[in-house]
Amino acid sequence: MPSRESGTERQRIAVSGPTALGDAVAAARRYAADLQLDERDRARLCIIVEELITNLCEHGAREMECEIGIELWRDSGAVGLAVEDNGAPFDPRTASIPDAVPARGGGAGLRLVTSWAQVVGYEYAGGRNRIELRLPLAEG
Repeated sequence: MPSRESGTERQRIAVSGPTALGDAVAAARRYAADLQLDERDRARLCIIVEELITNLCEHGAREMECEIGIELWRDSGAVGLAVEDNGAPFDPRTASIPDAVPARGGGAGLRLVTSWAQVVGYEYAGGRNRIELRLPLAEG
């Protein structure tokens, strides 16, 4: 069960273990609904959260050891998203993304995330990654 600080403007969610992905996407969906984002922006936010958490659980940390913090906030014409985790260091700004997507899909999720959202910051400190993104809104 995720822990959640509520409020429409800023929300923090902590998820972990085998339900981390579903809990994170459900929290993003609730947040988007609370903000009354249009359908396109709701879908994009949820897909970005899904891709980030999936990649983290598949590549960054073992599922049972995943400790993920998610923060969402409304920014001028955008939604801000920060993801903190205890996985291996991974800076998406310097990651190599193949031009052609292999049959198994490697790199497709990261390409999608970076095409819809701007990575505005990354740091690895104290054994934790923190990535910040800005998702421009259609309405804003």
